[in-house]
Parts: sequence; structure tokens; C-alpha cells
Amino acid sequence: MFKRETFNDPRTLALTGVMTAIIFILTRAVQIPTPISGYVHLGDAGVLFTGFAFGPVVGAIAGALGTALADLTSPYAQWAPFTLLIHGLMGLAAGMIVRGEGDFWRLILGCEVAGVILIVGYFIAGLILAGMQAALEIAPNLAQIVAGSIVSVPLYYAVRRAYPPLIWHNTRD
Repeated sequence: MFKRETFNDPRTLALTGVMTAIIFILTRAVQIPTPISGYVHLGDAGVLFTGFAFGPVVGAIAGALGTALADLTSPYAQWAPFTLLIHGLMGLAAGMIVRGEGDFWRLILGCEVAGVILIVGYFIAGLILAGMQAALEIAPNLAQIVAGSIVSVPLYYAVRRAYPPLIWHNTRD
């Protein structure tokens, strides 16, 4: 169905909108506050899955918008600009690494790179917004990316098995 990420295709636009909404719900529905200034959520599972299944552009846009909108509609609105950038980069990286291949080790590498982006990104954001104490909330961010990885990899395989045409495939030029 998705040979390339072309945004002149209404299906790609609709898919991006649907995945943005799903990521928003995963991020907003359950927000577990961290001890200092942030929260842990399941949105990363959606960001990773979207990048894996539908490619880097859809992963970046849906990941950035879904999580940033969740911040804007919660008590954590000050984090939204950072969330937009960090989760957008996570979806982009996951999609670029996997590129529709679905190899287990590519998926794991995509999760690890996205995790580094998350931890480093929120460390810097924490320094800017709340000082060193907030920046040191590495453990909750690590738990969040591990949970997102544990959910997204099996979900990717389950969806790929159940409906193979749904998965985005890279056409290398």
C-alpha cells in the first residue's frame, strides 16, 4: 500500500493523522508523574511502531505532533517544544534504521538509537527548563523507552503478520 512516503497521496495523509491521534492517546491517557518535573507514558511505543511500520517521515511527523499535543493539553505544556523535536527525531531515526526491512536486530537498533535521542534530548531539555535536578531524571526516561521497545517490536511483527500490505516498504533507488 505504501511504496513511498508521498504526501500527495490521501492515504498517507490519513495514515499520518490516524497515527498522530493514536500516539496522542497513548501519551495522554496514562501519564505517570516523575519525582521532579516530567511524566512517563506509553507514547514511545506508538512513535517507534509508526517509524518501523510506515517509514521515517510518517514516524517523525506523527511522533512529533502526537506527543507535543499531549504535552500542550496537560500540565506539562512547557515541555512541548522539546517533545516535538525529541519525539520527531525518534520516529525519524527508527524509520530510517528499519526502512521496512523488519529484521529483529534493525528493530532493536532503532529502539536503542531512539532511546539515546530520548535520554540525551530530555537531559538537555531538563537543564534548560528546570536545572540539573530535572536533567537527572534519566531512570524514568530509560524505563519509558524500554517499555516502548517491549511493546513496539512485537506489535510491529503482529501487524506485519496480520496485514502485510499495511506495512511501508522501502523502494531503494
